[in-house]
Amino acid sequence: MNKWKKLACLLGVTASSLLVACGNNDAEEGGKEAASGGEDSFSIWSTWLEPSSTVEGPEESPFHQGLEEETGVELNWQFPTSGQDWSEAFNLMISDQDLPDLIYYSWMGLGEQHIQEGTIRDLTDVLEEKAPNYWQFLKDNPDFDRAMKTDDGKYYMFGFFREEPFQASYQGPQIRQDWLDEQGLPTPTNIEELTNTIKVFNEEYGAQLLFQTGWRMSPGFAGAFGARGSFETRYFVDESDQIQMAQTQPEWIEYMSWLNELYQDNLIDPDFSTIDDQGIQTKVAQDDAGITLMNAGSLLSFNKDAETNGTCAEWVGFGYPDQGDGSKSASIFSENLNNAFGIAISTSMPEEKMDKALEFLDWAYTEEGYNYWNYGREGESWEMVDGQPTFTEAITEHELGKDEAIILNTGNWQSGQGVQAARFVEQRLDVPSYEASIAWAEDQEEAIAAIVPTSISMTAEERREAANLENTINVYVAENSLKFVTGERSLDEFDAFVQELNDQGLDRLVEINQAAYDRYLQR
Repeated sequence: MNKWKKLACLLGVTASSLLVACGNNDAEEGGKEAASGGEDSFSIWSTWLEPSSTVEGPEESPFHQGLEEETGVELNWQFPTSGQDWSEAFNLMISDQDLPDLIYYSWMGLGEQHIQEGTIRDLTDVLEEKAPNYWQFLKDNPDFDRAMKTDDGKYYMFGFFREEPFQASYQGPQIRQDWLDEQGLPTPTNIEELTNTIKVFNEEYGAQLLFQTGWRMSPGFAGAFGARGSFETRYFVDESDQIQMAQTQPEWIEYMSWLNELYQDNLIDPDFSTIDDQGIQTKVAQDDAGITLMNAGSLLSFNKDAETNGTCAEWVGFGYPDQGDGSKSASIFSENLNNAFGIAISTSMPEEKMDKALEFLDWAYTEEGYNYWNYGREGESWEMVDGQPTFTEAITEHELGKDEAIILNTGNWQSGQGVQAARFVEQRLDVPSYEASIAWAEDQEEAIAAIVPTSISMTAEERREAANLENTINVYVAENSLKFVTGERSLDEFDAFVQELNDQGLDRLVEINQAAYDRYLQR
């Protein structure tokens, strides 16, 4: 049993995430001043970890102030301006010769580039001695260790991790339970039952299958056909460790055929190609849909709207439909248990401050730090109940609501530092949303294993070539998948579609991805 599994058993928990970003010009100025501060003072630029919008800034945030007091450091925060594109803000920030000491960003796949460009430090030779808790965590979890390295073995950031698959599978199929009950229907477990339910809901309530064509429909219901994607270009790892594009597989055109039949029978909402999250919420509130694919937060919103409107609507999540042979769905929506974000130490960090910086970053991977980042201050926002960290009424009965109280007092709301506890997520979600996340991820190890790791890394030359190819191929896939569903393009033209992709350079694009994945496996 590894160190974190032992800790999970000790605490009766698992791991989760972080806060959301907004502008704070005062924090930016404070960060500039901190660069010349003492050894216990650090400037930190972050795309996440912003204080709750209900306070003026970090100086009024219970979590941020508590973090300083718990670790004995002074943190001067800098954040992108509200509404600013994070990549643009990052590029502007690193163009400044006076870099902040610490930078929280989506470094995954870019570590080697930024080490070579002199933006961040190579931490390989200091982690074992100066950050022993983080080092041991990586050694106890080889998959995480591989993800935190460059292809040539350099460590460059302190990462963020989740404990359980359900934490990374926060989106999936949702259905009107009250309509199932009224019609005496079981929860659909395969594509035949799902198709029948769609038809009954349409006949009895005038409802249609409702979804978007973007990332929320990636992979959608594709797994029931053994397919791996819907409308957006999607790659997967096959059983031979080979990278494949979902849209070139015969299973995918079977999936498109099913969607086409539903579309021809007027069973798919006609706005599916243009609708956004708000549009879906509006149609759901108007009883125009009984089945959709959205995230756990949307499920909570659907039920809150029903309560507010005084309707009988009861939305629940249900597992991805099985394949025709009864085996589990071949693909689900899920992310890696590590995400792309983490804290790197910039090359502007003075040598005399390095030891304290490493100690501060390492603290998140201690038991004390793990508890603080997930639950806040013991005795205030949480206490131990029956061996498990449990939020107090200061969180659950807060005048601003539980969610806002969690943002005010904890650090692992969406993406933070250290390990996100599953126990944290369990307490944050309402019961239907938590049960939905469990249902989406349950027994889906094979589908999750087929997901291409976010931590694979391309060389600068590979990135440029891949980007050029993707500019054409991604648009072509999106346009033609819609045409297959609506009938504008015949399903009989699938072979021609695949050939057209290869003519546009798909073979080379897959080759680039395969090379990056092979290097990842060799780390």
